[in-house]
Amino acid sequence: MRNKDNLRVRKVKVNVKETLIEYDEFYLVDEKGEEIFDRNIEIENDQRLYNIYKKKNNLLTNEEIKKIRKKYGLTQKEYAKVLGVGEITIHRFEKGAIQTEAVDAIMRLSSNPDNMYFLLFQNRKNISESLFNTLLVRIKELQILKRHALVDINKFDLNVLDFKTSSALDIAENLIAIYNLKVDELVKKYNIVPEYITNLKLQKLLYFVQAICLVSFKEKAYHEKILAWSYGPVVNEVYQLYKKNHAEGIKSKATIKNISLGLKKVIEEVVNCYGPIDANKLIDFTHEEEPWQKTKINDEITIDLIEKYYNKVYDK
Repeated sequence: MRNKDNLRVRKVKVNVKETLIEYDEFYLVDEKGEEIFDRNIEIENDQRLYNIYKKKNNLLTNEEIKKIRKKYGLTQKEYAKVLGVGEITIHRFEKGAIQTEAVDAIMRLSSNPDNMYFLLFQNRKNISESLFNTLLVRIKELQILKRHALVDINKFDLNVLDFKTSSALDIAENLIAIYNLKVDELVKKYNIVPEYITNLKLQKLLYFVQAICLVSFKEKAYHEKILAWSYGPVVNEVYQLYKKNHAEGIKSKATIKNISLGLKKVIEEVVNCYGPIDANKLIDFTHEEEPWQKTKINDEITIDLIEKYYNKVYDK
């Protein structure tokens, strides 16, 4: 076992493929202060050095390569075969070897499930039918996750935006007001027939507000239950208030309630990203997602299910 008292560090400069790198090199000394060789420390030094080189030259690091591979549930050998590279190539890269720009480009492409889908069929002959079918299912799952990541959650600066949970009714009022204001602006600009928010779309936007708040702020937007109805997630208290509208647009001039800046920002982004999508398409979105799929009709969709799923959507 390595004695930390005998571990030292020094700044060194090393040329790696014509790139000068300065980094912290660790080494061991004995009781007399004489430097001694330790194979594991040398391996760790090399890995750290090569990762610095990779970052400087815009190449994937060991951990980034491993993360891409693992999200598909592949071994190093399987991943290499799907990419169409040598069987031990990925093993070497994850251990610290420096990849060529060409292979790095293929690995970067594979991070996108749409590209991985193409690579899977291109190199189908390299893998078993069983692995092909298993990977195809996983790729389709990741394609759905990617398609559902509509909001740029990096816009929510947790150091600037305060956040406080509100009520579903107040959030619904804000959704209606912000959505319909955008409709009025379009009507004025293009002289078109207004299509105000419906109760059906309102329910879906309420669900997405809850999901984005859970991912971004780790807090509920509201405490009211979300139920799994046939047409997707529904907050019953809000549904009952607006059910008289049936499929017609909610034309009432809802007021913007006083809510926290963080919650208001989420509502605005949900309206911007999900608002233009047809209500029936939003139903399909929720039907594709695990929270609705794993909940019995009319039962509550739990917060844990929503948060866990949307953490996967945004790769948290």
